[in-house]
Amino acid sequence: MTASKRSRTPLVSAVITTRDRYELLCECIRSVAASSYRPIELIIIDDNSSDATKALTVPRLKRMTGSRIERVRIEHAKTNIKMVKARNLGAKLARGEYIAFIDDDNVIDKNMIRELVAFAQMHPEYGILGPSNYSARTKKRILDGQRINFFTGRTNGWVDRSGREYSDSDGIPNVFMIARSVFRKAGCFDEALVQTFTEPDFAFNARRYGIQSAFVSAAITHHNIPTGVYTPRTLGGEYKHKAYYTMRNRGFIIFRYGRWYHRVVYALVFSWIWALIYSALVVRFGRFDLVRLYWYGWRDAMIYFFTKKLVNSISRILR
Repeated sequence: MTASKRSRTPLVSAVITTRDRYELLCECIRSVAASSYRPIELIIIDDNSSDATKALTVPRLKRMTGSRIERVRIEHAKTNIKMVKARNLGAKLARGEYIAFIDDDNVIDKNMIRELVAFAQMHPEYGILGPSNYSARTKKRILDGQRINFFTGRTNGWVDRSGREYSDSDGIPNVFMIARSVFRKAGCFDEALVQTFTEPDFAFNARRYGIQSAFVSAAITHHNIPTGVYTPRTLGGEYKHKAYYTMRNRGFIIFRYGRWYHRVVYALVFSWIWALIYSALVVRFGRFDLVRLYWYGWRDAMIYFFTKKLVNSISRILR
């Protein structure tokens, strides 16, 4: 590739998917614009917002980012397409050799993209990379890796204080960079999942092609999330469909990638225990409306266990 062609094609495409979180989105955009890495293109996928986000235009975005972003684009979805389709659309529009997906409630460190690209170039077998996650509220380090237990379905996250350069992980949530070559080998995000457990699904599928995932400790993002582990937002109260997909997709991951004994143990024991746990947690917050969504999610996961058909009942449930 010639130097002139490389200058015309951004090496990194930053894709921000968003819905009705204008103030957080603006903070996220400004942090991308302040990145020490060049060149970057910025792509915003607005998932049919009803707030000020719907009025964002390319000229306004250029005024926000100045001359620090090589190319700016925004797509306003006419319907609520949800996260996975929004990410796939962003990947389709992106021109970069690497695509950095950034949830809108993040403020990335100015050196985050630089550190991720440097690691990717040194370790090409790691096609999916993410930064160490810090809480934007408490400033504490909160996530450096995750593992999914295929017997119980539990996702175990950890903070790595060993000083290692990176930590292997079962997928990267929230903020992650994917080499374009990964999409060519493994395909896009599975749109049937809609949201939740989509990153592990992508990582497990990519692993079949020899592609690994890792958190890079020198790269940092500040995530604006509630301080409690279980809150109405994390349990599905922000968007009702999240409760359903949290339960359904948890089972889907086990049944799709686990061995036969993982699948049997989860189906007989832990699948319904998760539905009970989530139901009890949301009742504490008075969200009785979410209880049936968890159980419908459990039912549809079990349908997949027996038939290998991933059904989606959420539209009918929420009529």
